[in-house]
Amino acid sequence: MNKLNAKTLLWLLPAVISLPLSAKTLLQAPLTRLTAITGATLHLSATETLTNATLVIEGNHIKEIIKDGQIPENALVIDLSGYEVYPGFIDPFAEYGIGYEYPKDERERPVYEIKRVGGNADNGSIHAQMQWVDYIEPNKAAADKWTNNGFTSVQTAKLDGIFRGRAAVVSLADKNPSELIYRSQGQQFIAFDKGSSKQDYPRSLMGAMALIRQTFSDVRWYQENKTKLAEQAVISGLEFNSALDALGNLEQQTFLFDTRDLNSQLRAARLLSEQKLKGTLLGNGQEYARLDELKAQSFGLILPLNFPKAPEVADPLVERDVSLAELRHWERAPANPALVANSKLPFAFTQYGISKAEDFWPRLRQAIAHGLSEADALAALTSSAAELAGVDDIAGRLAPGYMADLVVSRGDLFKDGKIVSVWLQGDEQELSPRDTLSGQYRLQLDELELTLELETEPKLKGSLSSGEISIELQEPKLVDGRLIFSADLSAAGMTGLSRFSLVFDKDGVSGRMTDAKGQAQPLAGTAAAAEDLTTADNKNQPPKEQAKPAEPLIGKLTQPNVAFGLEQLPKAERLHIRHATIWTSEAEGILEDADLLLADGKIERIGKQLSTPSGYRVIDASGKHLTAGIVDEHSHIAINGGTNEDSEAITAEVRIGDILNPDEIALYRGLSGGVTTAQLLHGSANPIGGQSQLIKLRWGENAEALKFKGAPASIKFALGENVKQSNWGDKFTSRFPQSRMGVESAIADAFDAARHYESELAQYERLRSSDKKRTLSPRPSTRLDAVLEVLKQQRDVHIHSYVQSEILMFLRLAETYKFKIKAFTHVLEGYKLADELAAHGAGASTFSDWWAYKFEVYDAIPQNACLMTQKGVVTSINSDSFETQRRLNQEAAKSMMYCGMSAEEAWKMVTINPAKQLGVEDKVGSIKVGKSADLVLWDNNPLSVYARTEAVWVDGKRYFDREADANIARAQDEERAALVQKILSADAKRTAGETPKDNNEPQWHCDTHYQAFGTHAGQTFEGAL
Repeated sequence: MNKLNAKTLLWLLPAVISLPLSAKTLLQAPLTRLTAITGATLHLSATETLTNATLVIEGNHIKEIIKDGQIPENALVIDLSGYEVYPGFIDPFAEYGIGYEYPKDERERPVYEIKRVGGNADNGSIHAQMQWVDYIEPNKAAADKWTNNGFTSVQTAKLDGIFRGRAAVVSLADKNPSELIYRSQGQQFIAFDKGSSKQDYPRSLMGAMALIRQTFSDVRWYQENKTKLAEQAVISGLEFNSALDALGNLEQQTFLFDTRDLNSQLRAARLLSEQKLKGTLLGNGQEYARLDELKAQSFGLILPLNFPKAPEVADPLVERDVSLAELRHWERAPANPALVANSKLPFAFTQYGISKAEDFWPRLRQAIAHGLSEADALAALTSSAAELAGVDDIAGRLAPGYMADLVVSRGDLFKDGKIVSVWLQGDEQELSPRDTLSGQYRLQLDELELTLELETEPKLKGSLSSGEISIELQEPKLVDGRLIFSADLSAAGMTGLSRFSLVFDKDGVSGRMTDAKGQAQPLAGTAAAAEDLTTADNKNQPPKEQAKPAEPLIGKLTQPNVAFGLEQLPKAERLHIRHATIWTSEAEGILEDADLLLADGKIERIGKQLSTPSGYRVIDASGKHLTAGIVDEHSHIAINGGTNEDSEAITAEVRIGDILNPDEIALYRGLSGGVTTAQLLHGSANPIGGQSQLIKLRWGENAEALKFKGAPASIKFALGENVKQSNWGDKFTSRFPQSRMGVESAIADAFDAARHYESELAQYERLRSSDKKRTLSPRPSTRLDAVLEVLKQQRDVHIHSYVQSEILMFLRLAETYKFKIKAFTHVLEGYKLADELAAHGAGASTFSDWWAYKFEVYDAIPQNACLMTQKGVVTSINSDSFETQRRLNQEAAKSMMYCGMSAEEAWKMVTINPAKQLGVEDKVGSIKVGKSADLVLWDNNPLSVYARTEAVWVDGKRYFDREADANIARAQDEERAALVQKILSADAKRTAGETPKDNNEPQWHCDTHYQAFGTHAGQTFEGAL
């Protein structure tokens, strides 16, 4: 046997290297095909186009692009004259080719702990360890949903859970899975929706955010200890966690955040920015409403074309229930991509969010009709999508070295062109006949003249005719560019079935006919003259309708983009309010016929007959009353995704500040009732709930701007029926505590755990640097951090309470652990132990006259506020209600009726007293020089049921004005009528669309148990506690 010489080995080596790893025979080199595409218009990218060029494909990639149109030797030539060729489109957000399902838990009762398998995380919604590249199985039927629209690759992961795992970017070709992988380590998919996890935690949006924040903290802690301890990690007590391991090097990863609405999209952006992480945001179609905020965060966007179908307005009775926001969104949604493009934010398109894939191109053309440029549209399908998916080095443009993923269309795809084929890694997948064969052709066969008539839509069919004779073609089909069919020509004097093979080119038709005896005869022909054509494409058809430019938008864009939103945010005023009755809520009491100056958001001067400084506007308040803005100690307005994280007994890590909803109309309604400040509290589902958020009702501002800067941190605790799950149903009997005495133990256990945690942190910090390097550091806990802040008196406690015995218990517990209680809220039996409350220094925020509405309030009395006030307890009246908040002035007045409280003391219960309970009495709650100009002008005594607000200022900005409110209402009626008319006159294409998701949420209360967010797999337990 001859030995291979060195030259032979060198010749064979490239072939061996290029073998697929799955090759069965070592030296079985794959055949490499060379294909030359000529004549087409090549769209190299969104900004580069070539004509008269040749695109050369070698195997699965583009070898070269020859500008002078030369054709390489030995190449298969495909003439695409008259066609457009684009780079293959990329969908960066998909679930494709993954058949894996997570194990199902059939338990009906709440699941507090999951069974951990291997090194998986201890929460069932964390799947960060999943590498979806390992589960890819090509599926031609599923791929067609994308390829029919020109997509040639997708970024795919299973869309289930909060941390969903590492996506893979794959080709949609039907090949061996290992040949399809463009990027094995794609983006880490993440969401606020826990998916199919049966584990109870988290059951709210704020719970999901807290879990994500804790997980990021865990990753950094895990990686730090894993790195420094190396092989000693296990010995040191660091348990292996595959999810945390997969999330290592956070700063090098990119997170693709799936969110369900605009507010959560912005939350995701803020969370990623807080963690200093790179990310991409899945859009929702409403980006236009807060583009400035999104631009400030500068994350890339993936936009669905989920334009809503027109609201039902034909029936006037039904139309009344359609909101102005819905009408506005229907009109503006198709313009969203153009507005995003104009903002210069990077974005790509996805098919996700469209119920029918065939609607993708009609929707995209709608977007173009509404201002999106064709270049931006193409970029969003190709180069921008490739960049967001991390494959811009091999996909997203036509260039040498890039994958041979192409889209071939007849005509301009962004006008009325049609995709005829896609090329997947160099292999053509025909979607419709490439050539436009529809029409009539004259064929000459010896002495016989035939007319061939073809139709290609909806499927290929045709006939042969001669004089009065017409013969239907049998099984016509295109094979390698040839038209193959049979026809029975007996009526024309020939016997049996004749077989035809025809080739069409710009010069006409040529080919042959093989008769029943097997004799072949050549034939030739030409297309019928244009004036003779009677093809299916134009027979009795009206002229093709040209795309019409979109009509101008008539709906307004306001902040927020709902009814009574503002077209312009208010600016701080310089005002001289004269001749008012001023309720100071200070020692000065009520000042008659007094003046007030405000400027730069502050109260400047208070007095009588003040001079008007230059540049100040004068308001004559004769006969009117000026008060400080009302302060609500207990509210649940302006919250998204649930007021309770009701899964576990201690959830101190969750933050109301994470889930503010600036679009909530209750903000505007509260302003109309004179409320300017409100504490938004976690509900009462657990002994230690979540962190509170104090806000100012700055209607029209974004979520972050609502927050009361400089206010002390606070947290909601709770006692009584709710926390021990008394009324939750028979399924909820296993969570500790289940009794009132258990509530005390649960809170004490949390305090002890926090003290131990503090001790561990301190002990570690006392170690020498050399010892720290070989010692496992304590795991940071966002939950215990918050509890520890209470014990250090860095976070105020507001505690839901009713019954005397429990109030006394918590007073003693606070004294045992040496912290002060800021306020008991509800506290309907506070009158029984007012002395003890006063001695501790705890405030009391109560209802005016609620009693007997559940067992633990049977002893409530309407004189409660008076009795506590008489004992020196700082007492306030709160709303705990969307509706009550609008009339807190009247709620305060009830104590004058029930127990003779003075008007000044009654008014203090909704101004300075709650401000003291919230630790902001130096900023708001009274009219005093230097304080914030949070003011309300009333047309009557504010404690009168007839009093109405005329104007409300927050920080010196007029956020509510009675006259402006009436003008807005009239303008909205006109706008609404115009939008309804636009819908009624729109064509079917414009009114079609997706059924909007119902993102409306209930009016949250303390005891709202049903969560509108993140409850899946049968976990939604509806009803209130």
